[in-house]
Amino acid sequence: MLVAIGLGIIGLILIYFEFFVPGGILGTMGGLFLAAGLFLSIWEQTSLIYALFYVVGVIVFLVLTIRLALWKVKRTCHKSHLYLADDQEGYVASTYDKELVEKVGEALTSLRPSGRIKVEGKPYQAVSESGFIKKGSKIKIIGGEGARFIVKEEDS
Repeated sequence: MLVAIGLGIIGLILIYFEFFVPGGILGTMGGLFLAAGLFLSIWEQTSLIYALFYVVGVIVFLVLTIRLALWKVKRTCHKSHLYLADDQEGYVASTYDKELVEKVGEALTSLRPSGRIKVEGKPYQAVSESGFIKKGSKIKIIGGEGARFIVKEEDS
């Protein structure tokens, strides 16, 4: 009976650690240890009452182990800030230069609808507001999105 109890304790410990080391291997091994302990408790005892006590004890301790592990995970998350309690806004990797909005430049490549433009002597990524713009056409920056400018063809 001591071997069965030992297997049950090892199984509960493995299930507890599964909450902190995800992957399913420790939980699966813990379940197998619990099943092996149950099998041994039935095998060794002539009375089924001892096996029933073992099953009830394992269920009670399994519930307590899971509750303790969930409580620790919840407490750890709040302390280490694994997730933010406040709402988040999206991360923008790069932004366009807002000072260039309303500036006039030239299309270095054909914009169909995206391509390269030159404004104040520097090349930039751009996307056309309304379809195709021929290479060499005068363009006007009307806004931006991310690192690209939104442009339209300048009326001559």
